[in-house]
Amino acid sequence: MSAPTPTTASPRRRLSAITTAGAAVAAALLATLILAPPSAAVPDPPRRDLRGPLTVPMSVATPFDPPAERWLSGHRGVDLAAPPLTTIRAPAGGTVLFAGPVGGRPVISIDHGAGLRTTYEPVRATVRTGAGVTTGDAVGHLLTGHAGCPVDSCLHWGARLASGGSSGDDDYIDPLSLLAVDARPIRLKPTLPGDGVG
Repeated sequence: MSAPTPTTASPRRRLSAITTAGAAVAAALLATLILAPPSAAVPDPPRRDLRGPLTVPMSVATPFDPPAERWLSGHRGVDLAAPPLTTIRAPAGGTVLFAGPVGGRPVISIDHGAGLRTTYEPVRATVRTGAGVTTGDAVGHLLTGHAGCPVDSCLHWGARLASGGSSGDDDYIDPLSLLAVDARPIRLKPTLPGDGVG
């Protein structure tokens, strides 16, 4: 008597098993896409009439890069390169919500109404909490020491909009999107071969 030979699945059975497994993976992926909450969307700016907070031309060192979800890391503002001790101005009227250290960093926060707040750091404040400010009022002076700044000093400028949700969280928005058209930083398009330049 000879030893029994192992049976192997026919090509048709193997194809059926692969098709079934592929269909199960596709169904699971579809269910995840349908049932997963959408990623955090950046809301539209509530206004577009702010002035730049610097007394020098704005140069973006690090752009706004919001996280995909509230709890993930990201860059929730813009870093504007400027010389140390540059005067920081209120980009719109409002009330100083806070002027002091947060985690060892000097911060100013201004409430502009309608749920909009802007923040500035590292800035030595020349205003006090509760003070009213109008567009262009000096609120402080830029200091060195902003982590991640590729030059001597950067102003980290942030903007938050009250979400109105039950969680009490605010939505971060790009502060540059709040600027009046004539106050936005100039961005030159690089020339490429075939542009007819040079």
